Amino acid sequence: MSQIEGYRKLYEYEIDCDDKMLTMLGSVPEANRTDPRFQQAVTLADHLAACRENWLTHMRGDARDLVAWWDESSDLSTLRPRFTALEAGWTDYLNGLDDAKLAQGFTFSEGGGRWTLPTEGQVMQLIGHALYHRGQIALLVDQLGGETVDTDYIYWLVPESR
Repeated sequence: MSQIEGYRKLYEYEIDCDDKMLTMLGSVPEANRTDPRFQQAVTLADHLAACRENWLTHMRGDARDLVAWWDESSDLSTLRPRFTALEAGWTDYLNGLDDAKLAQGFTFSEGGGRWTLPTEGQVMQLIGHALYHRGQIALLVDQLGGETVDTDYIYWLVPESR
């Protein structure tokens, strides 16, 4: 398996995890959705979407405006369609990469600076950053009485290992 094929496979896992994360958020009882921890969990999920949207914009060299990295007033109802759209964009992007392009960097401007990052590093960040925040979201969902779902990679890779 080539390096990019490995990253494509990991992104398939990420798509599954996004679905599970959104299902977890949706399982929080209505009575607990006024708790500030619920908004914190939704904000974390929104942040994941924003990061993926903004980095894809940078990596493609698009000239469009970025979305806010953190939106403290984000709404759960907007997240599923947003993730569906960004997952399609990332899947297309990853399908257009080969190992040679993965080894290259990309340059972008933000915050008054100009930066160059390795493409492979940012693709890996796409996965690692989500693992971190999904754990936070799962903890908050559990505290709020929602149903958590195990998003461990091995259970996705080998479902019968549960």
